[in-house]
Amino acid sequence: MKIKNFIIVLICIIILTGCAESRILERISITTLLGYDLEEENKVTTTVTVRQVSPDDKSSVETQTNTEDTSFGTRIKVDLQTAKKVMAGQLRVILVGNELAKSGIEQPLQRNMMNSEISNSIYFAIADGTAKEIIEGEYEHITDIGQHVYNLIHHNVESQHSVSPTLHEIVRNDYSPFRDNAIPIIKKNDQVISIKGLALFQKSKMVGELSSTDTFYVIMLRDKFESGALELTLPGNTLSSTQDKDNKLEVGINSIRSNRSLKLVDASTIEFDINVEIKCRLVELHSNENTGEPEVTKKLEKAIAAEIEKELARVIKITQEKNSDIFGFGDVYHASVRHSGLTEEKWYEMYPNAKMNPKVKVEILRNGIFE
Repeated sequence: MKIKNFIIVLICIIILTGCAESRILERISITTLLGYDLEEENKVTTTVTVRQVSPDDKSSVETQTNTEDTSFGTRIKVDLQTAKKVMAGQLRVILVGNELAKSGIEQPLQRNMMNSEISNSIYFAIADGTAKEIIEGEYEHITDIGQHVYNLIHHNVESQHSVSPTLHEIVRNDYSPFRDNAIPIIKKNDQVISIKGLALFQKSKMVGELSSTDTFYVIMLRDKFESGALELTLPGNTLSSTQDKDNKLEVGINSIRSNRSLKLVDASTIEFDINVEIKCRLVELHSNENTGEPEVTKKLEKAIAAEIEKELARVIKITQEKNSDIFGFGDVYHASVRHSGLTEEKWYEMYPNAKMNPKVKVEILRNGIFE
């Protein structure tokens, strides 16, 4: 009986092995970065980086570009120009040009979401200009632009300098009726590739931008900080009334840990309380004041809280002007008001006029180099 069972298992393994698609590395081309741009007459240009691996273990990176009516059509053209089968299993980043983002990202989202080769954990980003310009650029110190852009985004997400833009998260927010996307913008400046800021979306269309500095406040409102850092400019008379208010007091804090809560306090006027608690370390202060004194620390905590409140209100106001609810206030309203009958269209009418009350509490735990 044991021999019979062994033979059955062996036959199953042989059958399954025969059904599996053979993907010998030397016989395929590996895509690491995929870019989409909008052309005239609503055609789509697709630019891909393709890594070729030779039998002697040497590899080279080349780019392929084609323009068709759909992104699927350009994929076929790329296959026709490549001697090896193009595989997307190692795709790291999807980069969408600025004009296509303004027109709508439904097509690249749908195309890649339905591709079983592609992982939902790949990054989705917006190009400042065209994706083609970034992908086909000549870089002295970058050998694989796809891997470089991936590392750039991944490092900044891990460091909490940028929001996480995985394909899974972008698609989830795109399908949510009460939450919009904020997606990193990738910029090319000569030989340097950097994250410029965030693209604001109203459903699938890009409607505005936030700077890289504003990203800090977006993360603070959308999630929480584990170890953030921030530079602030406070009024000159923060620590001493004898100082001129118009002068500036530069402050640096790090090891920022934060928690936030969003609460609907008035459904009729659509008013939210936003409470943020911050614990941090003071690492730089352009002042001769003794930061070991409790009174000095309290003044700094109050001033830092007031400045962050002001910046949070400013960033929220920008999203209201662009009618892009990247923070999910609509989700909070929908969950708080029973039988509200809230629809996507109604929320877009309500959000720009909603009243927001950010309240920040700051606690300086250690004074860093001043202790």
